Amino acid sequence: MKLALEQLADNPIIDELVYLPLHSRRITSLRACSVMFRKPFIEVTLADGEVIQRHFQRPSFAESWAEACVILETLTGIQLISDFRFNPVADRDKLVARVLACRDECIAEAEQMYEQGMYAQFLLQFGEDCSNLPAEVVQHIDEAKKQLAG
Repeated sequence: MKLALEQLADNPIIDELVYLPLHSRRITSLRACSVMFRKPFIEVTLADGEVIQRHFQRPSFAESWAEACVILETLTGIQLISDFRFNPVADRDKLVARVLACRDECIAEAEQMYEQGMYAQFLLQFGEDCSNLPAEVVQHIDEAKKQLAG
């Protein structure tokens, strides 16, 4: 969910993804690379084949990537590719619980838009990459799309 990612944007990689000018374009994969003689970077591959690259500072890049992986695995279906070794997040279960709690709060906010018939605004809360959404939310997304199309 876009709003949940915005709330988790204290992570610099998530922050970069939130503010990329994608305008509802689907991300198929995200590759992280940290080589010796270049700044670490991520490559964002979009469904239409376009690749966007963003560079980061070396200190804490591996830690930021480890955390971003957990966040993105929890909220999206984006394929994550790591071209370097890194230590996993120390307390993965705690981070997943935080991400899911954030997602659930954001769903509750978005549901209010749906109930008010604000279908376009409701759909803006969900990106093309969302996954692991509750069945009721998926139904509401489908219904909102039908309402806007018809």
